[in-house]
Amino acid sequence: MISVMSTDIKSEFSQTETIEQFFNTDYLWPSILLCIAAVVAVFLREVGVVTTTRKKEKELQDRLTTMPPKQFLAAYSDTIIDIRLLYESLERSNESQQMSKETLASDIRVILTKILVLAQNWDSAPSETYRANIMMVEMDKGQIRKHLSSQVNDSPFFLFSSNIDARLDNADGILHISDLELSTLVSNQTLAEPDNEILPICFPFKIDTTDAAKSQPNLPGGPIAVASMEAQYIQNSRTHFKEWLEDEALHNPHITEHYKFTIGKYYTNHRVATSILSIPLVSRPTKDDEKKAVGCLNIYNNKTNILMGDSRNAQFVQLLQPICAYLCDMILLYRTFIDMEASENE
Repeated sequence: MISVMSTDIKSEFSQTETIEQFFNTDYLWPSILLCIAAVVAVFLREVGVVTTTRKKEKELQDRLTTMPPKQFLAAYSDTIIDIRLLYESLERSNESQQMSKETLASDIRVILTKILVLAQNWDSAPSETYRANIMMVEMDKGQIRKHLSSQVNDSPFFLFSSNIDARLDNADGILHISDLELSTLVSNQTLAEPDNEILPICFPFKIDTTDAAKSQPNLPGGPIAVASMEAQYIQNSRTHFKEWLEDEALHNPHITEHYKFTIGKYYTNHRVATSILSIPLVSRPTKDDEKKAVGCLNIYNNKTNILMGDSRNAQFVQLLQPICAYLCDMILLYRTFIDMEASENE
């Protein structure tokens, strides 16, 4: 259009002397407007192209960063085969009544060790020390009072802590670890041995926390994982628990400064668990029974951002589900030994 009218535009340009004349031209001013509009349109198109390109690059980068490392895939396939063979051997021992609580715990530690080796490969950190333990779920308050009362009374995690009845009445159950048998670590020197850093401890949990003013709060990590039956990930326990306590205090008037100080102090001093992954071990449902958590697998490290953040962490959890199914069955069997010991002691 400008090319066709170039003679008229040139003529008006030579005759224009004032701004008013310029804006009143029939060809010159409209052609400049058209040029400006064309430049703006091209600019917006380029912005759109760049934005689309960056979005595609980010999607590709996210896809690449969430893909398991090659060394992990090789270790994962070997681990699944080894655990399957171990589980079949365990079933034969159980049928022949040659199994003991100690041998079962040893087999559980072997599986925990293999999980930790997978975590090392996932993070490409073969020299780092990774730890794992399994905490047992107990919802029978009669059994808690009989066999776990000292752990309940000594635990700093109960909000309503005047006595054991107050502690248990405001919780649906506890998540506890009572000995070293169900814990291990992987480092350059140690393999499939109990973790000596573990101390007996228990956490309360509440299934329904809709009435925050009356319920025991579920701490991040294992308690929330068991209550929600979903894996929980903590990138940095020191900052995470501080932020959680501040937020919880806004909804629960029973949160005191003493409670916040106690929880904060525990995780500040507990340096072996800076980043934590908690995966509930959920039993398979029967015809008359719903799924329920029987324990919680905890994987942790003394550095932040274990397993490379949330997106990769979620994928790691999904890949661990077949292994967690074996662990859940073994924990149920381990529980029978505990119940038998308790009955004999009574």
